[in-house]
Amino acid sequence: MTTVNARFPWALFLPLAGVTEVGGLLLLLSGRSIGWAAVAAPLVGFFAMRGPVRPRFEFLSDGVIFRRSGKSPLLPWDEIAAVALVKASGRTVLAYRLKPGVAVMKRHPGAGFLRAKGLDFDGGYFVDQMTETPEEILHRFEQHLRA
Repeated sequence: MTTVNARFPWALFLPLAGVTEVGGLLLLLSGRSIGWAAVAAPLVGFFAMRGPVRPRFEFLSDGVIFRRSGKSPLLPWDEIAAVALVKASGRTVLAYRLKPGVAVMKRHPGAGFLRAKGLDFDGGYFVDQMTETPEEILHRFEQHLRA
């Protein structure tokens, strides 16, 4: 199994964590006990974002899972007809098209978003915030589709 994780959003996290820490310290210095929660909040957020809630691709021999939760479905390789990188609303999306006659899952990620943009794909995943480049992820998908 190969896993590609999402990047940690340092540019967003650090300024917000800093402001929260300063606010918590000011609350503590003024004698308000709620300041402990403000001091602890960035630490809790850091550990949550480094672990269970961090989106990732899991490439298995049977298919791929875009893991956002324990209930993410497996998308089997033999059901995918084509993949492509597309731009939609300033984001890079790895879009996929299913083979004709394949039973469509109840919900394909990004399907409505891609159709609203007028793109002919059955679903897709945002890949511009992953630890590999979108081109590397596309290449990895194409390798699995050929195998």
